[in-house]
Amino acid sequence: MHRALLVVFCLLASPAAAQTLAATPELTRASQAIGAVWRPLEGAITADSLRAACAGAEQEMQALDAAMPAELNETTATRVRGLRGLHIIPLTGTPGAAYFFPPLRMTWFSSGLGAYSVINEAEGFIGIRDAAGQELAFQIGRAGSHPMLRIRRPTGEIVTLTGCQPIAPLE
Repeated sequence: MHRALLVVFCLLASPAAAQTLAATPELTRASQAIGAVWRPLEGAITADSLRAACAGAEQEMQALDAAMPAELNETTATRVRGLRGLHIIPLTGTPGAAYFFPPLRMTWFSSGLGAYSVINEAEGFIGIRDAAGQELAFQIGRAGSHPMLRIRRPTGEIVTLTGCQPIAPLE
């Protein structure tokens, strides 16, 4: 019961404000954990639902790459969106910074340069600040060998996604 309350508290807690952070081991691990194409999972977590969620993820990643502006920066990145997946690209030169490209249907998540910080590494909680400054709580975990991501929407619902394609940090 205590663990369940902690999870609810962490998902409701406001993520830490992103500031200039030093590259700590836990921030580096968070960068490696979130850098991926995350696609929504429909229904129960099964081998079939995971496979269905990831079908076409590689092609979507290639399409997003082709749609990137010639010069990617804070302004141009706000116009880029994924089709079905949330694309997260951490920046190696700026610990705690990443480009977030949510899918078209995630209208509540602003695309572009955002930030992340570790709230509780043992529980997988990461605080996110999107390009518009909105704070969100992520929880990273696994279902067998599959990476999983839970996001608490601003309205309170939980969105569950699975990691389909890793994305290396951007230099």
